[in-house]
Amino acid sequence: MNVYVSDITLAVASFPLIALAITLPYLVYQYRKAGSVPWLRTFAVYSFAFYLLCAYFLVLLPLPADRSVVVPYAQTPQLVPFSFVREFLAETTFSLGDPATWLPTLRDPYVYEAVFNVLLLVPLGMYLRYYFRRTWRQTLLIGFLVTLSFETTQLTGLWGLYEHPYRLFDVDDLILNTLGAMVGFWAVGPALRVLPDIRLVALEAREAGVRASATRRALSFAIDLSLACAAAVLLGALNIAISTGSFPGGKWFGSGWLARASFAFFFGIVPIAFRGRTFGQMLLKLRIVRPNADPVRWYQILARYGLLFLFAWAPFEIAFGVGMLDVFAEGRFGWSAPLPSMEGASTTWVWLAFMALWIATLVVRAVRAKLRGAPFVMLNGVLSNTRVMTEAGVALMRKQRTVLDVDEVRALEGLIAQDGTPLSELMERAGRAVAEEVRAWVPDPAPVVVLAGAGNNGGDGWVCARALAEEGYPVTLVAPDIAERMKVEPARSTALAVFADAARNALPLRVLVAPDADVLEGALEGARAVVDAILGTGFSGEEVREPSASWIRAANRRRFEGARRAGRGRHRKRACERGDHERRGDRSLLPKAHGAPFAVAVDVPSGLSAQSGRAARPCFFADLTVTMLAFKPGLSSPAARACGTIRLASLVDIGPHLKRLRGEQDGQTRSAE
Repeated sequence: MNVYVSDITLAVASFPLIALAITLPYLVYQYRKAGSVPWLRTFAVYSFAFYLLCAYFLVLLPLPADRSVVVPYAQTPQLVPFSFVREFLAETTFSLGDPATWLPTLRDPYVYEAVFNVLLLVPLGMYLRYYFRRTWRQTLLIGFLVTLSFETTQLTGLWGLYEHPYRLFDVDDLILNTLGAMVGFWAVGPALRVLPDIRLVALEAREAGVRASATRRALSFAIDLSLACAAAVLLGALNIAISTGSFPGGKWFGSGWLARASFAFFFGIVPIAFRGRTFGQMLLKLRIVRPNADPVRWYQILARYGLLFLFAWAPFEIAFGVGMLDVFAEGRFGWSAPLPSMEGASTTWVWLAFMALWIATLVVRAVRAKLRGAPFVMLNGVLSNTRVMTEAGVALMRKQRTVLDVDEVRALEGLIAQDGTPLSELMERAGRAVAEEVRAWVPDPAPVVVLAGAGNNGGDGWVCARALAEEGYPVTLVAPDIAERMKVEPARSTALAVFADAARNALPLRVLVAPDADVLEGALEGARAVVDAILGTGFSGEEVREPSASWIRAANRRRFEGARRAGRGRHRKRACERGDHERRGDRSLLPKAHGAPFAVAVDVPSGLSAQSGRAARPCFFADLTVTMLAFKPGLSSPAARACGTIRLASLVDIGPHLKRLRGEQDGQTRSAE
């Protein structure tokens, strides 16, 4: 028992070094893949690393002092399954009918060693099911392979480091360890109902990663600063070698100038050459741009980092003299470094006070930006009219600037159809894009309700319903009439095709035509997601007609009525702040109910004008709106908080079509003049 405790204690003492070694690669990986570092994933990764360290220490330690030592009992592998049971029964006084023998038996080495062998891989099974989302078959195989690696390591004397095995290869350990992995897999099952879904955590991390956090920017700057310092030290060392005659060629420039050149290269030449990206920013997918995400000019980059040098380093040089960069580059940091004069010392205190004040303002601005969800902007960024954004954030902001009126979107669809992509194909892509978003927020197949109108927006809903049903989601599609009576094309043809596919392939898709209120309430009650495909971008007005109005009210009631607990991540925020809806007593002011379905709107929430942003009575309130082709004016209006998060589904590359549309509009304008 003491051996187990000492091994775990050693793992606890060693883990800080392991954590320090993996932190930088982990942060870079997370920022590149997900864009942010969620605390739950971080805790899982580091705890898993600690568990593996403990497991291998328990398997390998204590190590023999002599690599040629021969441990007699370990030289012949034990290949008879369940031999520990026979040895236990033969060498103990255990009797099932005698309770007096039960407690002493638990202290027997045969028992607690078997128990520890089972417990050794119990955490592995938990991690495999919860964090890595493995099936029981995969967990069984992985658990067996991990314990096989343990036993093989022992059989080979730590892979040849020792001349002979110092631990016994025991087939019983394979059996018990693998059993432990499966026990962990089954034990974590009930906890999955209360633990956050790790896939949703990853999705929220990707959404949060659109914004360049202060930590991410600081890490990229630290990488660039480390590279610049390393280059300065290497250049200084080479300069000293040349100056002392180790290399022919005479004396180079002063080391301080070499250090300046190094910093100028990494913070000036590199970002200019790579269009606003330093090496650290390229690694973490960041970019220097203008506040509106336009490409930055070369002189703005020089101004940004020149001002940073002016704030952070110039006072230091003034205080200590120009020669301090020579001291830094040549590595003369001891008593041999020149000391500042009295005037320099007083200037140093002024510089330190300035730096302390500057750092304090950085911390305050970073905290305020975090609390307000606003970008963190440094003073040199304000003066140079630049900011650091993520690559994803730059792309999103540039897309958001392409806002098309509803009529322009219709004209754009016509141009796309003329170039070979018919509206039916766009409808197919739109419906599948919505289905992908539903699957992202509801990862496991669960009931979904799709509210489909009679127009082309409803056609998108039919495609979404089929795509979800093909993935095993039980889908209930609510329609105002049967597919044969739909009048709008290509929605009618799409609905007929979906209905035929569902019947032919026995998909879990049922269609409710003009259901009664209680039937609709029953369908919504068990839904994990609701898709609003009732009214599209063509809607404008102050009142929504029946039966669409009743469907919207039923969906809103399901989302906002019930126990007032935390909802799903950031979607537990209020759907609408104070405004026109409050004066009408709209239920959007209530927080999202516990267990409420995830609400997705197709193109625009039903009841909201995509052109003006004016909300009718009633208006669907969504957690997520998937808008097609381009952003519409109404989605950014104050009343459009009903949209929730807005995601653009491009469907096609609209660039060439948009240029053609703009050209035609310009031609019409000139003709009119």
